[in-house]
Amino acid sequence: MMDDAQNIGPGSPEWLSAVEAAEVVDNPDAVAWDDEAELIVVGYGGAGVSAALEAAERGVDVLAIDRYDGGGSTAMNGGIFYAGGGTSIQKEAGFHDTPEDMFRYLKIETAGVIKDTTLRRFCDTSVETVNWLLAHGVKLNSRMFPKKWGYPDPRYFLYYSDNSLAPSRAALARPAPRGHRMYHPPLKDGRYGQFLYKPLRDAASRSGVRAMPQTEVRQLILDRSGAVVGVKVLMIPPNTQAWKDRQRHQNRANELMVLLPPSFPGARLTYAMAAKELAKVAKIEATHRVELRFRATAGVCLSAGGFIYNRQMIHRYAAHHDATAPMGNPGDDGSGIRLGQTANGKVDRMGRISSWRFLNPPSDWVKGMIVNADAERFVDETLYGASVGHALNEEQGGIGFLIFDSVVNRRAWKELFTVKMLGYQRYPGILSMWGKAKAATIEQLAGKIGLDPAKLRQAVERYNRAAAGVERDPMRKDQKEMLPISNGPFYAIDISASNTLLPMMAMTLGGLVVDEESGMVLDRNDRPINGLYAAGRTAIGICSNVYMSGLSAADCVFSGRRVGEHVANGRRQGEERLR
Repeated sequence: MMDDAQNIGPGSPEWLSAVEAAEVVDNPDAVAWDDEAELIVVGYGGAGVSAALEAAERGVDVLAIDRYDGGGSTAMNGGIFYAGGGTSIQKEAGFHDTPEDMFRYLKIETAGVIKDTTLRRFCDTSVETVNWLLAHGVKLNSRMFPKKWGYPDPRYFLYYSDNSLAPSRAALARPAPRGHRMYHPPLKDGRYGQFLYKPLRDAASRSGVRAMPQTEVRQLILDRSGAVVGVKVLMIPPNTQAWKDRQRHQNRANELMVLLPPSFPGARLTYAMAAKELAKVAKIEATHRVELRFRATAGVCLSAGGFIYNRQMIHRYAAHHDATAPMGNPGDDGSGIRLGQTANGKVDRMGRISSWRFLNPPSDWVKGMIVNADAERFVDETLYGASVGHALNEEQGGIGFLIFDSVVNRRAWKELFTVKMLGYQRYPGILSMWGKAKAATIEQLAGKIGLDPAKLRQAVERYNRAAAGVERDPMRKDQKEMLPISNGPFYAIDISASNTLLPMMAMTLGGLVVDEESGMVLDRNDRPINGLYAAGRTAIGICSNVYMSGLSAADCVFSGRRVGEHVANGRRQGEERLR
């Protein structure tokens, strides 16, 4: 059962856009279409803009539709782009990387969620993709962050944004820094993603893409064969006062909805304020919106994000994630996926949620150990936050405790107050340190957090032996990242998913199944649906097994460009047949 804050927050029925069953028409030529394009993009974020730009530069007429103002989660995230194989940025920083090393590493993390041929293409084209970004005005920088952090100091732009440094991975694939952050003077809120999205959006506009913001796609339109031939939209006439009022109230509501996770103290008031703004939006829409039909002669690309803000869908597919907090934007309500399903599109991995438990910064937290409800270790604490979160939520019921001693306690406090980091890193860390359990002995600490004293003592002793090099750590943690837990007093931080002082952010990884050569959505019999494509988090992609910083953005560009290229090739082949 969801708590009250979640019930009034994003995902309650009145917050969701409706998706109607597909309309089937006998003769598309007989429909009174209000507009027409070769490719219609539904959702103009990172994947949508990549599809639109790639297609437009190849001569395709593109109409891009977004329920808000465009950008999606790409424009508001931390701006990390996962790339390797020897990018110009890596070389400038003095690092050697190859597509083969990148492939070997990602094959571990993707675990077969996509074909090897697709993963190889992703790695082999990574250098070209970075060059494509640079050519379209995206700025990158080679200043390397020297340590392993969850998200780097704002003055740095290249870092290890994955698990490649972990001994369990480094033994199989040579590590390299592959997290490329967009270059810009330091920002207070860390939303560097706008510097990936905006240059691509501007380039798409110069290439002739017609953008239609503040417009909701409500329905797919199919012909009798099941091919997608268009969309039905609801919109307020552009640049009217009603259009501007809707934009203002909607943007205000969106900002409030992403300001605090639903489980965080104070969220109830924040969402109540957002609900008032959305009530104003609904009133404007009811009065001024009109219904229009747009024809797509070459295809429709669904690129409207995932469904982390649809708490009903989360509860249906992954109820154990009810306590996690949404990471994304309010448009991630599953509407793109649900539209695809109305055309008989197949979905997969809908219960695959990436939840994040970052322990760095402060960097010394990872030198302690994490235990579950049975006082047993279960993960290498130095792994990327999504890997720790996956182990915690999917394998341990969302319950975990970080155990350390006075040495780590002293170092962590110092780092939280002296090292440059973003507010969302510093303040939860301070709150967690203030609220931690403290005891003179390990046994007393176990009693305070509800663990078996003898089992916790045994776990600490095993950890200390591994830290001293007496025996190999069963989690294969690097000995240099381990400090003995031996100097009292001893401490424990509750890192469970339910801890509202340390929100566990999450995003969805499942979606529509696509043909990996074209990006066309597959039906329930694994056949491509003519005229229907999907990209980004609306579709199964590179990061649909486990998330790494920048991997979703890279997959958005990769999968979006794949759609644009396929549509353009089909257009060219059609022209050749007419000659």
